[in-house]
Order: sequence, then structure tokens, then C-alpha cells
Amino acid sequence: MNRKSLILLISFFSLLFFQIFVFNNMNIFGFVNPMIYIVFLVIYNFDSDQTLFILICFLLGFSTDFFSQSGGAHTIATLTMSFLRPILIRNSYGVTSEIPISFHNDTRRINKYTFLSLLFILHHLIYFSIVFFDLSAVHLILKYTFLTFMFSLTLSIMVLNLYRKPNDS
Repeated sequence: MNRKSLILLISFFSLLFFQIFVFNNMNIFGFVNPMIYIVFLVIYNFDSDQTLFILICFLLGFSTDFFSQSGGAHTIATLTMSFLRPILIRNSYGVTSEIPISFHNDTRRINKYTFLSLLFILHHLIYFSIVFFDLSAVHLILKYTFLTFMFSLTLSIMVLNLYRKPNDS
């Protein structure tokens, strides 16, 4: 097992632990629970094995569902985002430009924030659409999506700064 695999394994379990025991109990405004486990979808290298990534995302979503008792919504949203991730990378970094190996190897901040925003907003939209599963709850779906997106994005940027190398700017 090399260093990158060990870091991914530790990240997987630590993000899952903090999501289950800290962020699921956070209830900002009484209903907003930041979803920080999605950071794993960002830190996994862009050029690594997609099949393994989809399997790991299934395990991440399933574990979060199991401990959160959310009935599969995390699994469906996380799996959907793992399938959409290559498309989001191409849309964020451009089709003709050189796509970086990982999120941290790129210096273009606007591309990073575009990728993060697309990933989080789509995940939350899928998640809350499955949780409510009612067309009359569109207002609630959009409200929960937006508020959870704002808190999740803010916390994820803080967490992603922990993964940055000290000599990076």
C-alpha cells in the first residue's frame, strides 16, 4: 500500500466518522446538516481507477445511510455524483485545457470553485429530491439544497485546506 492509498483510506474513515458523529448532529437553524463526506469525491485523484472509485463511493454513501438512517438517499446521491464526476471535471476545467491529475495540483481557483460548487449543488439537489420525493415540496427541496450547499461548501473549503501541502500557495 503506497502513501496515496493510505491517505485516501484515512480520509475515507475520518470523513465518514466526522459526518456521522459530528455533522449529522449539527442542526444549524434546526434543519441544516452540512455534508462534508462529499470531500472524498474531490480528493480522489482524477486519473485513478473509475470502477474502484464508484465502489468506494457506494460504500461511503451506504455507510452514511446506515448510520444516519436515511433510507438510501446518501447512496443514490453519492453514486450519481461518482458517475457524473468526469463530466463535471470536463465542464469545470474545460474540454480543451489540460485536466490536472488531482484537485490540489491545479492553481486555477475559479475552476476549483466551479467544480466544488457543481459537485455540491447537484449532490444536495439529488439528495433532497429523494428525501422529500414530492413535487409539492419543490420549495422545501430548493431551500434545504441552498442552505445545506452554503454550509457544506464553506466547511469543505476549510477541510480541503488541510490537504494542501505546506509549500502550496
